[in-house]
Amino acid sequence: MTGVGVELLGVIAVGVGAAAVIYAAMHLLRKLGMAPARWLLPAGIGLSMVVYSVWNDYAWSGRAKSRLPAGAQVLVVGHDRLPWAPWTYLFPVETRFAVLDPATVSGTTGGTRRAEIMLIERRGPALVVPQDFDCDKGLIRMPRSDWAPSGPQDPAFAAVCEGGD
Repeated sequence: MTGVGVELLGVIAVGVGAAAVIYAAMHLLRKLGMAPARWLLPAGIGLSMVVYSVWNDYAWSGRAKSRLPAGAQVLVVGHDRLPWAPWTYLFPVETRFAVLDPATVSGTTGGTRRAEIMLIERRGPALVVPQDFDCDKGLIRMPRSDWAPSGPQDPAFAAVCEGGD
C-alpha cells in the first residue's frame, strides 16, 4: 500500500473514532436532559479528520528523521506551500530532505571521497545517490556526470570534506 493509501486509512480511522466518541457524548447529553444540535456529529467528525491531516503533514518530518541511522546528518530541508492547504503559506510544511550518513563516507582511488546521500521525500520513494568529492580541488561529481565546482557552501561537501578530517 502506498503512503497516500496509508494516510487515507488513517484519516478514515480518525473519523470513525471521532464519530464513536462524539456519538457517545451526544447520547450522554441527551440522557442528562440536554439537546445537542444534530449538526455537531458530522461537524466534529470533519473537524477531527482535518486536524489529524494537518498534524500528520507537519509531524511527518520529525517521524522520518527519528528513523534515520544514528549519526546521520540532515543536509538540506525542502519546504512547500500548498494551494489546497492555505495555512502552509504562513507555516510551510517540510516535504523532503537530504541526509548524509557518515558511515557511508569512504576514500577512493586518487584521493577523493565517496558518500551516499539519501534523498527522502514525503510522498515519494527514498533514493540513495552516491557522490564523489575531491576535497583538495573543491569538486563534486554524481555518477555518470562531470566534476563540478563546489565548496564549503555546499552542505554535502562541507559534511564530507570538512567533517571527515
